[in-house]
Amino acid sequence: MANPVALSIALALCLRPAALFATDGDGASVSESDDPREGSLAAATKALGQVPYGERSRKYRRTIFRHQDWVTHRSSSSRIFSNLQSMFFSGVVRQLRPQVTAVIMSASVVLSWNWFVTSGTLPEGIELHELGLPTLPFTLSSPALGLLLVFRTNAAYKGWITGRDAWSRIIVHGKNLVRMASVFSSDVNAVDDLSKTVWLYCRSVMNRLSSPLEDEEVYQQQVREIYGDSPIAEKIVSSSDRSIAAWKQLSIELHSLPTSDPKSLIETDKSIIILGEQQSICEKIYASPVPLVYTRHTARFLSLWALLLPFALYSAFSSVGEVWAVIPASGVLAFFLFGVDELAMQLEEPKKI
Repeated sequence: MANPVALSIALALCLRPAALFATDGDGASVSESDDPREGSLAAATKALGQVPYGERSRKYRRTIFRHQDWVTHRSSSSRIFSNLQSMFFSGVVRQLRPQVTAVIMSASVVLSWNWFVTSGTLPEGIELHELGLPTLPFTLSSPALGLLLVFRTNAAYKGWITGRDAWSRIIVHGKNLVRMASVFSSDVNAVDDLSKTVWLYCRSVMNRLSSPLEDEEVYQQQVREIYGDSPIAEKIVSSSDRSIAAWKQLSIELHSLPTSDPKSLIETDKSIIILGEQQSICEKIYASPVPLVYTRHTARFLSLWALLLPFALYSAFSSVGEVWAVIPASGVLAFFLFGVDELAMQLEEPKKI
């Protein structure tokens, strides 16, 4: 029979909060050795032979920093060069290829048209005008665009940190249940059963907030490894709402503990109530994105602004005779602006990172 303390420790390890809410940004995890950490973006890149990006990369962005990771993170003297070097292999860059390509094509059309107009190859009698826009409308509108992007990013990060806090409280109160049960009851087997049910509840919440394609098979396998042929495992796995069924089972296990002071169980039951509250917070984040009307307006504003930007850049660069710079300048600006929007999109639904 497993020791309750060992099960409590296993709970913290198995249900580490980063599995749902932690992220390592756009780079691979930092490791204390030369070998990439298992489950990291670097390990996935090594195994797949290419950097996963988009939806495929989300499950690899779950690094937990340790002491050496923070030291490396703070003390990298060549950070600027390594960041620039890795930019072409970035998952965000690959995710933004359609948007950046569209802006570069817009810049190419502007340059090609204006070269055709100014090169003197037009037949006589045909007069065309150069394509260009004044920079003033972009200067006036850029603060509004910046505010839209910043608000969206801040709202997404607020959801991320709220979810992270909620999951931490789930783990804390899960440990508290095991601790209190170990103090109030001397029945080791009963406390052990409660410990397993705490794990089952937390794991069921994690399954509810995870992709079925990624987690369903693993979830069922882990539940059956813990419970074996117990009817509890089959009842929870086959339930239409596993987290609620496991929550109910948790209450049953708690109030079936033999104890000389029944009032202590009532006090301990408060942790079960808090578990349900924190689950509801996680579900609220999962079901409530930034209002779609805001997201769509920001996307339309940004798209139109970026596609028309080359017209204004041509007017600015032609005054200094460097019209060739329109294409790289448009591409770089599009990458950074669409990149901010993409980061907000990734953070908005944080449970799978």
